[in-house]
Amino acid sequence: MIDDIDVLTPEEREAAAAVRGLRMRGASSAFRDRLQTEFMTGSISSGLDRSRVREVPGVFRFPARWVPPLAWAAAATLIAVTAIGLNRGPAWQVKDVSGSGIIVVGNLPIPLEHSEQLAAALLPGARVRVPPGATVEVMAPGNLAIVLMAGTDVEMPASPGRWFGRGVSATLAGGQLRITTGPRFKGARLAIHTPEADVAVTGTTLAVICEPQGTCICVLEGHVDVGARGGEMSVVDEGRRRFVFNDGRGPEVDEMRPTERERLGEFRDSMDEALRR
Repeated sequence: MIDDIDVLTPEEREAAAAVRGLRMRGASSAFRDRLQTEFMTGSISSGLDRSRVREVPGVFRFPARWVPPLAWAAAATLIAVTAIGLNRGPAWQVKDVSGSGIIVVGNLPIPLEHSEQLAAALLPGARVRVPPGATVEVMAPGNLAIVLMAGTDVEMPASPGRWFGRGVSATLAGGQLRITTGPRFKGARLAIHTPEADVAVTGTTLAVICEPQGTCICVLEGHVDVGARGGEMSVVDEGRRRFVFNDGRGPEVDEMRPTERERLGEFRDSMDEALRR
């Protein structure tokens, strides 16, 4: 109803007057009786003749034969999304921090004392730069534990997925990583790339050290595949080391460094119980 009759044109006022003059017709007694009976018996229907229904232009309706495939597609999508969520490996936890200063994750400076903020920022692929004089121990429960030594510049790996996505990778631009694997790492693979070397970890305790002359890999236990970037890989057995030079010289193979033997042993023992929880 339009209250302000003055805004209407003469034709519109005439139409409005005609509508107001229409007489309301009530439902017939036969219709009321039929409606009451159908309502009481639960057989009420619209009585609509579907053959006389006109489709609204521009409105798409799925053919009935499409409904089952669409339902299956929706169910499959839901299952896939759920599986991906359940497959995701555990997030990184900050196990221990020594020293003080500011660690930089991506472009975010974080005081080393703020361990919860640091853990939240340690996403797969995040670039982490550890300040001088500090070390950070991180752990993905059941999978991996890593010590980021002072001066380390690394792109963090993800933790391996539970059933698929078991291959993960990290890029170490400088500094040193000490790594030990847990029981859930079995069947997974961690690839570490340094400026000179490719390292493939399948279950072991080792150190990867970037130095001015190249990359040193010391293996405390297990076996590690090591090679020059893009080159052929060779196995480094436990108790041994392999140094990949950055000046084109062939690799140097020898006993692992005594300091790393001691430090890696302490690290493995300290993380063993936590990784098995």
